[in-house]
Amino acid sequence: MAIRKYHQGKFFGPSSSYSGYIFIAVGIFTSYYSLLSLTLLIPGFFLAFTSNGTLIDFENKRVKSYTLLFGFIMTGKWTEVSQFTRFSIEKVTGRFSTYSRANVRFDMGVTDIRLLLVNHNKSKKITINKYANFEEAQKDMKELSELFWPA
Repeated sequence: MAIRKYHQGKFFGPSSSYSGYIFIAVGIFTSYYSLLSLTLLIPGFFLAFTSNGTLIDFENKRVKSYTLLFGFIMTGKWTEVSQFTRFSIEKVTGRFSTYSRANVRFDMGVTDIRLLLVNHNKSKKITINKYANFEEAQKDMKELSELFWPA
């Protein structure tokens, strides 16, 4: 149990991720006619497979918030847990907007519960994980608190 990995979901919204899959499909299908259409694969893989997450190293007491580019290139830096003082649970509401060809706006609201690692004045935050309900976040917060700051 040296390193725990939390996957937080896609970097882009659902419509952009879906567009990535469309780019990939069109790029592969039209490559029969023109090899230049394979250039659609690069933005397609970027939109479809880029995601966010967090790594926790319990042995060295450090946390890494990362972005997984194209689904396999991990970017981010390690931060020592000693810079943080506590956990916080917050309800976050987000909105993804898309426009149709008739210029009609389509909004999709997303609400989730996030477990954050924060410093004393809340100027630095790292999202540990996203949860569907408050009880799961609270259970994970208690477990991580005991591992980081034993009584």
